[in-house]
Amino acid sequence: METPKIYVVNLNSYNNGRTRGEWYELPVDFSRIKSDLLLDVEHGEEYAIHDFENFYGYKVGEYSSIQELNEYAEKLEEISDIDHLKDFLEIYSIDDIIDNKDDLDFVEAENDEDLAQELIEQMGGLEVLSIETLQRYFNFVAYGRDLAIGDYSKTSHGYIRDI
Repeated sequence: METPKIYVVNLNSYNNGRTRGEWYELPVDFSRIKSDLLLDVEHGEEYAIHDFENFYGYKVGEYSSIQELNEYAEKLEEISDIDHLKDFLEIYSIDDIIDNKDDLDFVEAENDEDLAQELIEQMGGLEVLSIETLQRYFNFVAYGRDLAIGDYSKTSHGYIRDI
């Protein structure tokens, strides 16, 4: 997982045509930003975030709090060992991921059909599905029709396998 970064400028310098900005990996000590960008009474005390990277859906604004962004980066580091973390961050907030870390489940599948096949394989095959599940999702009519066309013949009391 890549470290979140922000590009911070001294807003007074920027507004006066003198770009004074730096990239920072988070978490970063705000006193370092103040020192690097000369955020003081003489040069201007306000900053603005003009670019950012690796926030994975987290909303970063021009005037976002450095403290809040640092907290996000620390949380991200806390869960950086989770496989497929970027995928979970597409769906859940970082707090939800932290709170449910032990219950997260990722299934590699390209589409819904692949998802179903993979989960059935993981559970041990079709034989572990309940009758209710099979009745809901399995097309018995189509399967029976195909069996009768190719492998079985109808009798007056049932079917016999073709020889």
